[in-house]
Amino acid sequence: MLIFSSWYWPKFYFIYLPLISLPLVLNCIMVFDVIVLSLKNSIFKQEKVRPEKPEDMVLFMPCYNETLEQCTKSLDSLVNQVHIGNHKRAIMVVCDGRVRGPGMEKTTADYLTEDVFTDQVEQRLIRSAYVAWDGNSMDIVITRGIYRGVPIFCIVKQQNQGKRDSLIVIRSFVHNFNLRHNQRKVIFKPELFKVMADFLVEDAGIDRVELLIGMDADTVFADDCVSHLVEESHYPGTVGVSGYVAVDFSTSKWNIWSIYQSAEYTIAQGLRRLHQSLCTKKVSCLPGCCQLLRVCEETCGDSILIQEFGYYPKPTDDIIKRIRATASEDRNHACLMLMKYPMARTRQALRAYAYTDVPRSLSVFLSQRRRWTLGATGNDLMLFLKSPITFNLWERIVAFSNVLTWILNFFVIASLACMVYAFMHQPLWITMAFASVMVIPLVFYLSMAAWMCRNRLERCQYLLGLCIFTICGPFINICVTLYACIFMDNFSWGKTRKVIAETDAAEEPNGQAEKERFEDALNGSGKVMGTMVPDEENQLHPEVYRTPFVAAPETAIESNSGLNNRSTDAIQFPAPAHSPLAETSLGH
Repeated sequence: MLIFSSWYWPKFYFIYLPLISLPLVLNCIMVFDVIVLSLKNSIFKQEKVRPEKPEDMVLFMPCYNETLEQCTKSLDSLVNQVHIGNHKRAIMVVCDGRVRGPGMEKTTADYLTEDVFTDQVEQRLIRSAYVAWDGNSMDIVITRGIYRGVPIFCIVKQQNQGKRDSLIVIRSFVHNFNLRHNQRKVIFKPELFKVMADFLVEDAGIDRVELLIGMDADTVFADDCVSHLVEESHYPGTVGVSGYVAVDFSTSKWNIWSIYQSAEYTIAQGLRRLHQSLCTKKVSCLPGCCQLLRVCEETCGDSILIQEFGYYPKPTDDIIKRIRATASEDRNHACLMLMKYPMARTRQALRAYAYTDVPRSLSVFLSQRRRWTLGATGNDLMLFLKSPITFNLWERIVAFSNVLTWILNFFVIASLACMVYAFMHQPLWITMAFASVMVIPLVFYLSMAAWMCRNRLERCQYLLGLCIFTICGPFINICVTLYACIFMDNFSWGKTRKVIAETDAAEEPNGQAEKERFEDALNGSGKVMGTMVPDEENQLHPEVYRTPFVAAPETAIESNSGLNNRSTDAIQFPAPAHSPLAETSLGH
C-alpha cells in the first residue's frame, strides 16, 4: 500500500521521507559519534578499576551436535590462552542431549566422554539432577577430570532442552556458588550442586567465580582473546563484554558466502556495536560464541535468569513472545538485563578475536538468518515498547528504527529505486547534495579496511565482501524477510542444526509436529508433554518449580578443607514441603 501511494502521489514525498531516511540519519550520527569519541579516548585515557588480585574465572562451552574436531579445537583454544596465567580457571562443558550430525560416527556426548576427556577422575549418572527451564527434571551424566592441565567438568543432558537451558544451568550455578553461604533456593539437586562445588573448590582452587567466559563449540578463540575480554571488563560498571566475532576462513579463504558474511560481521561490529560500546555503554547483543559476564545479580541472578530469561512460553502466548524465547537467546539475555538494570554497562572488545564457522549454502544461511532477524526484531520491539523510562533514549530510538525498517523493508527498497529514478531527472547539485549524505556510512565502511583488518588478505576479503554487501545486500535482506515471514511459526533450528536418525539419514527437527502439538494445546485437547509446550500447572506457579531446592547453609562450605571430606551430609539442601517437583527429585 505504501509503495503504491508513493508512486501514485509522488508530490507527498515529505510524508514518506522520514520512513526512508531515519536509518540513514541514525547511521550518520553514529559515524560522527564513533570518530569523535575514538579521538577523545585516544587523548584522554579512560580510567579502569583493576582488582587487587586476578579474578577467578570459569570458561564455559555449550555443545549439541559438533564433531570431535570442532570440540577439540575449541577446547584447545581455551587451554592455549595467554596472559591469564595468574587467573585461576576451570572449564565447564554442557552437552545438550545425545545426537550426532551428518558424517559423525558418534554422538557429541560420546566424543567428549570417550575421546576428549580421557583423564577422568569421576563419571556418574545423576537422576533428576536439576529442574530444566520447561519445569521438568533432567537426568544427566557428569564427567570430572583434567584436560591438558586444566580442571574440566562436563554435563551431558539426557534430553535436548536447547542452549538457553544450558546457559541457565551454568550461570545459575556460578552465581549461587558464590552465595552458597546463604540458604538460597536453587534449581539443582543437592548431589549435583555438591559435586560441582567440589570441582571448583578442590580441583580448580576457586572459592569465588568472578568471571564467566562463554564460547560455542564451533568457535576458536585467538590466543589472546580472553585477556582482551578481561581487560575490557575493568571499565567501571561493566558487567558484560562482547568479543569480536570473525569468520573462520581456515577451510576456504574465498567462499562467496563466507566473504559476504564476514563483511556483514565487520560492518555490524565496527559501527553499531562499537557505537554502543563507546557512547551508550549498552551493547545489546553479547554473542554466545565470544562473551564475558561478570558473575553478579545483574547477569546471573534469579530475577534475570529464572523469572525473565528462563521464562518458558505457554501455549497461549503470542508469537512474538515465543520468538523471543526460542531465537537469539544471547541478545534476549542482554536486552532483558539492560531493561531490568538500566545502570548496567556492556562493552565490546574489538581485539578479542573469535573465529566461528558460518553457513556455506543458501538454505542453511536462510535458516540461520530467519532465527536471527526474528530474534533481533522481537527484542528490539521489546526494548522500544517495554523498556522502563530510565532506559537509554538513543537505544530506544534505534530499536524503533530497526523494527520500522524490518516491517517496511519492501517499501524502503522500492522508495530507494524511485529516488534513483528521480535523481536522473534532477539538477546535478540536488543529486550531489543527497548523495553526499548517503555516502557517509559507505565511506566509513571503506575506512574499516584500514583500522579493522589486520593484514592484506583480510583487507581484500573485506573489500570484496563490502562490494557484495552494497550491491546485493538489499535483495538478500528481502529474501531473508520473506523466508522469515513464511516460516515465522517454525520454532525449530531448521537446517542450521541437522542431526542423524537411526537410519543414518540426515534428519531435520520436525517443526510441523511441534506446530501440530502446539495447536492441540491451544484447542484444549488435553495435557501436552514435550520440549516445546510445558505443563500448564508448571506455568501457573513458577515460584514452586523453578527453585525447589535450597543451597548450602553458611557453615556447610567455608573453605577448601570444608569440602575435602566429600561426606554426603557436608551440604544439606532441604526441599520445600509444598514443592511436588522437589519431592520427586529427592525421591530418585
